[in-house]
Amino acid sequence: MKFKFKFKFGDFLLHLVTTVVIAASVILWVMVMTSDERFSKISDETAAQDSPAVKTRYRSMRGFYAPSQVYVYVKGERYQAHDPKRNLSLKFVQNVEDAELGTIEKVSTDAAAYRKLLNNQHYLNFAYPDQVNFAVLVGSTKKNASRNFNRVFVPVKSSYRYLYFANDQGNKIYRTKIKKGNFAQLVKYVTAAKEREKVSFLHLTNLYVPFYAKPLKIKEYSYLINYSSRTYFAAKLLGSDYRKSVSKQGVTTYSSGYSLRLQVPPSGKQNDHQYVYRVYRKMGKMSFSRQLLESASYVKRLGLSEQDLRFFEADGQLVKYVNYIEGYPVFVNGNQVQASVTCEKDLVSVGFNSMNLQIPIPYDGRKTTLPKTADLLKELDQIGIKESEIRKIVIGYKVVQDKKRDDLVTLVPTYYIKVAGEWNTLSGWRDARVNGDAPQDNETPSNSYSYASSDDSSAESAADSSSASSSSSEAAKTESAPASSSSSASTSSEYEQKPDTGAAASSSSSSSASSSSSAEGGK
Repeated sequence: MKFKFKFKFGDFLLHLVTTVVIAASVILWVMVMTSDERFSKISDETAAQDSPAVKTRYRSMRGFYAPSQVYVYVKGERYQAHDPKRNLSLKFVQNVEDAELGTIEKVSTDAAAYRKLLNNQHYLNFAYPDQVNFAVLVGSTKKNASRNFNRVFVPVKSSYRYLYFANDQGNKIYRTKIKKGNFAQLVKYVTAAKEREKVSFLHLTNLYVPFYAKPLKIKEYSYLINYSSRTYFAAKLLGSDYRKSVSKQGVTTYSSGYSLRLQVPPSGKQNDHQYVYRVYRKMGKMSFSRQLLESASYVKRLGLSEQDLRFFEADGQLVKYVNYIEGYPVFVNGNQVQASVTCEKDLVSVGFNSMNLQIPIPYDGRKTTLPKTADLLKELDQIGIKESEIRKIVIGYKVVQDKKRDDLVTLVPTYYIKVAGEWNTLSGWRDARVNGDAPQDNETPSNSYSYASSDDSSAESAADSSSASSSSSEAAKTESAPASSSSSASTSSEYEQKPDTGAAASSSSSSSASSSSSAEGGK
């Protein structure tokens, strides 16, 4: 019996093309599903959602403690910079992790020297929203790792071999030598950032905040969101063996054993998606360093989307975290943070909102115009809030629910002002003053960590006395200072004076190179 095989080139070509297409589809699917930026590439505009370069499935605790803003000098003018395609803050953290740094040296506590460093054109200024310390950035094994700071100054020139760390509270300056590592690529990213806003600084009680001389136009963004279920959080935080109870007041709580509790929000229209997770355990007396790290570890347990979730502030025993979009914090339920952790002697309490920002909607060009800082201060003064009462001012996003879809929100930019320990918008403070229920400013100075261990507090005190003795000599290591940044005036003409423009730094540029070189002794 004879078999005849008829070869048809057309059939062979069809099979070959089909195989190639299937293989390409599989490869593309794998690339999309394993990419951390699969949702951020919807368009060039929505790529601005701060997609981190590190994997989001696991982030070290340092990833939670990334700076929120970066400032750079361009042609003698200071700008607040943002790169919509790169997360500059997490790039900074990665660079620090990869570098080998020397010992932490105390430099100065002199106010004039501090202002000179703020206006030094040879450094990038990475600013944190509140104080952190060396333990969360470079590890706790270094001497002086418990020192607090809220700014890191990165040299623009690779020949400068020191990082400077600064604390607005007390004008404290530290430095550490860059033994190994290169920040040149980070500097390139920052200086090339196209989104810039000219800015100076306003000095509040214990903090320098951005001062905008002109109105700002900030983009609005829309997001698809979801909320994880009660049972999801119960299983994740309590394990499979948990029980449910309802109090006489109608509060539902899930529990496991004697030590774990999860209070869940009410159902229906009263659901604000706010949970409280409690762990009863012996914590002992905690240093600030340990509380920062412990709180981040509890936030990781929650299972919230971590891509943009970062440290926001610490008040006493409370550490707060928010999502950052375009470098600005997102407030939920009006003026609440995404998560907050309280570490007490026998209890860790974690309050959190279950909202997850999922997919950004392609940007449609909408912007909100915010008043310049001087006008904001005047409006606050008119409703009875003096500049001396203001602890912090930030631009943040307010979550506005879509009227037609429950899974769609719009992030609307606005000013948030902290007074007497509470955050609120300008309109929120106006309503509070009208209703007569605004809090009184009797809070203790921010970040006076009374719970810190004795070695933390005593070491900090020793650092201050040691730094003060060397402040006069270190003042010569940075550029000449501009006019004072502090402003406590309440008249409109004084508000209009632009604090800390950096003009002096610009006019002294011919001598700044030599002064910066002396600041880099041992480079």
